[in-house]
Amino acid sequence: MIGAPAGSPRPEARPSTPSRFQPPAPGTTWLVALGYTALALAFTWPLALGLARDVPGDLGDSLLNMWILEWGAQHAPRLLTGSLSWQAFWNGNIFHPEPYALALSEHLFAQALQIAPVYALTGNIILCYNLVFLSTFVVSAIGAYLLVRDLTSDWRAGVIAGLVYGFLPYRISQIPHVQIMSSQWMPLALWGFYRYVDRRSRLALAGGTAALVLQNWSCGYYLLFFAPFVPLFAVQRLWATGRLRDRAAWGGLATAGIATVVCTVPFLLPYREVQRLYGFDRGLGEVLAFSANVWSYATAAEPIHLWGHVLRMYPHGEGETFLGVTAPLLALVALVAAAVLARRTSTVPPATGRRRVAAAAMGLVLGLQAIALLTTLLVGGFKTTIAGLAVRASTPVRVALQTLLALAALLWTSPSMRDIARRFFSAPAVFFAALMLLAMWLSLGPDPSAGPARVSGIGLYSLLYDYVPGFTGLRVPARYAMIAGLFLAMTTGYGAAAIARRSWGPVALAGLGVLIIADGAAMPLQMNHTWGTRGGHSAGPRVPGVGAAARLSAHPGPAGRHGGGGVPVRRCRVGNPRRVLRGGPRQARAERLQRRLPSGLPHAGRGASPIRRRRRPCLAGTGGRRHDARGGAHPRLQEPRSWAPTPVVARDAGRALRGELSGGRRDLRDAAIARRPARCGLPGSGDAGILHA
Repeated sequence: MIGAPAGSPRPEARPSTPSRFQPPAPGTTWLVALGYTALALAFTWPLALGLARDVPGDLGDSLLNMWILEWGAQHAPRLLTGSLSWQAFWNGNIFHPEPYALALSEHLFAQALQIAPVYALTGNIILCYNLVFLSTFVVSAIGAYLLVRDLTSDWRAGVIAGLVYGFLPYRISQIPHVQIMSSQWMPLALWGFYRYVDRRSRLALAGGTAALVLQNWSCGYYLLFFAPFVPLFAVQRLWATGRLRDRAAWGGLATAGIATVVCTVPFLLPYREVQRLYGFDRGLGEVLAFSANVWSYATAAEPIHLWGHVLRMYPHGEGETFLGVTAPLLALVALVAAAVLARRTSTVPPATGRRRVAAAAMGLVLGLQAIALLTTLLVGGFKTTIAGLAVRASTPVRVALQTLLALAALLWTSPSMRDIARRFFSAPAVFFAALMLLAMWLSLGPDPSAGPARVSGIGLYSLLYDYVPGFTGLRVPARYAMIAGLFLAMTTGYGAAAIARRSWGPVALAGLGVLIIADGAAMPLQMNHTWGTRGGHSAGPRVPGVGAAARLSAHPGPAGRHGGGGVPVRRCRVGNPRRVLRGGPRQARAERLQRRLPSGLPHAGRGASPIRRRRRPCLAGTGGRRHDARGGAHPRLQEPRSWAPTPVVARDAGRALRGELSGGRRDLRDAAIARRPARCGLPGSGDAGILHA
């Protein structure tokens, strides 16, 4: 290679991406960012009319997150200047005098850094919260745009990818969860690592590392969920550029990984201490309840105008993981384009004679096996009779193995198909589509289902839950859907690039952009939604002022140990994280539910061991599901949904379930769901720790 040092030849880059990057016209990126900002304001309308007083979605998790953000905005500067100790920062002004109250939920440290200047100037936490909320749309779109623009060398493809990821329909179902909405750092991290590997930019490596650290500080789910995808992306880029044996590249990536770990671990230690003190973890039944269903990807959030009342295949708690219709079609275009390109560039002549007949036969078998596999994954399989011969497909693992064997036989029979397959599977669009499917697979949880049918034997998430530290503290595998949406956007970028090369491409892309926005449009968004007396929603009035929305109590926090200093105390009847709610109608309902629990599970009522009562107050719940795994009405949800906590010890209940299920995994889901207690916590509580149910 010209210019390479003698004795150290560098292999040529693989033709998976264009060899030279053609930058867009000057100022294009700023115009695109301005367009995304305008779209975000329209997409979240009428939030722009009340940025300083209205709250998007309901007044449950949003208010809790505002308290966390205000605590961080007030104390992060003191922490960074050394006037506040690390432990004191985590001693929030709730559950006094228990320590590490901030570690009972997401700490939102990155978001607190984002709002610190605005909060210092205005003191308006609602304004700060809404700016963070809007930034999740805009920055996510910009990050996807920059990444796909460089991957495809086409800024128009980047614009489409930004629309897909920044305005993903899945975001509508996660509006109250600003930590889940805060996924904007993922594409920026991948963009930085891409530019480092492809263009040897150390500045890009530093930027990608910083983005990954900020993502880890934004959401504990993405800290664990996104971690394996980063090295997979980096290795693919090293392979695509022929740098797999480049020690300098590996050294830079290793340094980035070490820096990320060093910056992330201190934020994990308080959660480890909370687990040690209180024994909090997420039981198997809870994780199953909040796993996605295969049909969840055809279940749109109800506020979406176009699909909210059409695609409601399997609604349940955290089960609205709809990613749109236009974007998957564009991804399919990308895969078809990759297949066509692989066939056109193949240099091996097709087989003739008997080999051609054998290849055709194996191709037919492969097609039938693929149909059987798809049917098994979507509806749980089928059973029929053809000419007196019983044909059945019900086990995905077995059908997938048969499909792989048919593919191997086809490739062995036809050398031309081997060459085409090699070129097809080396295409970046195929790789990103595979990562999208991997994320969707993980979102299905420990024991996947397709509607009411069980898709047994393919619970990849169960390996993470059993063997990877930290996963027992997460309850919602369905949130892998956001990562699936990112790789879907990257795949659609290649489809958009293929369309853009046509003479009619620009007009088609403009129409596709409109359809992508329409797939998730839910404006006007509901504002200041309140909870009804039986768990339903009722539209509430505007929040009367900043203090009433963010400060659930006007009493200042205790000074000293918790560093309160005027930060409001979240007043609630829990008292501290070691006790369940006591007294009044809530306790009465809890006792009635306790009497209906199946025998054999430990209780935390009178007469129970004080250690059990101290270790875990209750097992979080059903996620709003009113049906069991077989489609029948759930026996625990015959009466209207309520928010009464059940004094069940989650740790001991989980052990009892595992003991009962040791004889086999086939009844794992049914038994776990049958023993699932009602959701605990305050109305509007969300997803992590005991503050989030």
